Amino acid sequence: MLRRGTVRGFRQHIRNQHKKLITLLVFFIIYLMVTATTLLTGNSIKDYISVVSEQQNEDAVKRTGQTRDINEKRGITTELPLYLPHRARIDSKAYSHAKFNEWCYSADKDTFTYDKPFTSEELASRGCKKRLPTVLIIGAKSCDVRTLSHFLSFHPSVALIQNDTFEINYFGLHRDKGYEWYRNQLLYITNRQVVVEKSPEYLTWPHDCAQKVHDYISPKTKIIIALCDPVQRAVSDYYQNAFNPKADPSIHKHYHFASTFEQSVIDNEFHAKSVNFYNKMVDTGVYVKHIVRWMEYFPKEQIYLMDEGILKVDPYKELHKIEMFLGIAEYATTDHFYFDEVKRYHCMRFPYKHCMTKIKSMAMSDIDEDVLDTLYEFYRPYDDQLSKMFDRKFSWMEKYEWL
Repeated sequence: MLRRGTVRGFRQHIRNQHKKLITLLVFFIIYLMVTATTLLTGNSIKDYISVVSEQQNEDAVKRTGQTRDINEKRGITTELPLYLPHRARIDSKAYSHAKFNEWCYSADKDTFTYDKPFTSEELASRGCKKRLPTVLIIGAKSCDVRTLSHFLSFHPSVALIQNDTFEINYFGLHRDKGYEWYRNQLLYITNRQVVVEKSPEYLTWPHDCAQKVHDYISPKTKIIIALCDPVQRAVSDYYQNAFNPKADPSIHKHYHFASTFEQSVIDNEFHAKSVNFYNKMVDTGVYVKHIVRWMEYFPKEQIYLMDEGILKVDPYKELHKIEMFLGIAEYATTDHFYFDEVKRYHCMRFPYKHCMTKIKSMAMSDIDEDVLDTLYEFYRPYDDQLSKMFDRKFSWMEKYEWL
């Protein structure tokens, strides 16, 4: 006959076993539910867990008010989300929701671009206003600013006019029209977006542009400067503008376009193989000279130098750095881009597959090699200064080792 204590112990053991079985059964049911969900939606279990954990993280950020605090430390006065749902980076419907749910325009569902602004009542209810830019892409001209702007415009938190050829250039060409005109050229946005404007002439012209941006837009404006091989840039500049009947004479008054590129950049009148550094086509590539002028009004921490050579090889790498520089949520992934073997440049795969139309340029192989060497020798000391100033080497600088 069993003792009373032994019976009690046996009963407690049975209860513990029941609890374990119930716990295992609950976990098994959850596993079946998750598996069924993933089979129906076509997503992996890893994706499901990622979405759940990210949702928890997003809720925590909203709960604690970290978004506003962190953005204020970064010098950003808007309420930019620090987080984007993982699905918005891989699923077109989730992306469309993240991009346009708080947008001020109707959206084109095929190209994921904005169409027309909402009615004035709807704009007011959404808190949409036309605000001055918080970010400026100021050049350099012919350094693939179009590609950078196009890629960046798809970020859900970025409001950037999605016209690859449109440039406002207010301080250069339209200052006499007033700030109301300038503001009207910009997009309606909410306080959860950043306004990005591209005007590649600003790096070099007008000369008081940095001061005007500081005084009339904001001293906290962030500056992005796209840099590229200065010799290749000059060649592209010549090819695109030398015989362009639509060229604005006020912009090109400091250019000298001869019948050939070589005659345009080399001045043999006073000294053989003398570089015509007064020609803006040459002067624009003296990057350090122009950047120093901007650094008089904006600290180095507010200036990002994008390397076109890296953008061409690995767009994600540059865009990820720019996201960090702007203090916006991480969005770009390597899967968003692919290299087109026919066109020989990177195109976009997400949110929809498409390639930009590239502007043609003259091949470097068509230029006299002695002239190219002379130009590289001319730019070398300036690029050395630039490298020391920002403590980095740029992709084209390896060519100096061959001279």
